[in-house]
Amino acid sequence: MKGFCVVATLLTGMVLGGCQSSSPTVDGKTHQYSLKQHCPTLMEMNVGEVVVFTAPENPSTGYQWKLLQPVKNFKIEETYLQNEAEEGSVGVGGTKVFRFTALQAGHEYIELVHVRSWESTKQPDQQWQCRIRIS
Repeated sequence: MKGFCVVATLLTGMVLGGCQSSSPTVDGKTHQYSLKQHCPTLMEMNVGEVVVFTAPENPSTGYQWKLLQPVKNFKIEETYLQNEAEEGSVGVGGTKVFRFTALQAGHEYIELVHVRSWESTKQPDQQWQCRIRIS
């Protein structure tokens, strides 16, 4: 019973911690955001720190998350993690993950948009942005 209480307390802390609006960090060096979490007005980071953004994506609809403008002070890694599905399933969604590692000092503006590549004149379906100062 004591072990259950410890686990329940840890899980409650993790859930409540995910609701904060400031920069949620994992290890003091990794700032994690989802589509529902806004970046601070100006995020302060150091070289070597990481910003991770995750959002639902289903490429079979044509909509994908894209970086709107290139960035020069970050190394960028993009991955797509498909949700589990029965064999032979089509149109299965997943999660897009962007990992931005700060390489050098400077200012950067990250703007991610959820768009169909062939609809360039249309407003993005969804978007997320973050203004960052790297020291």
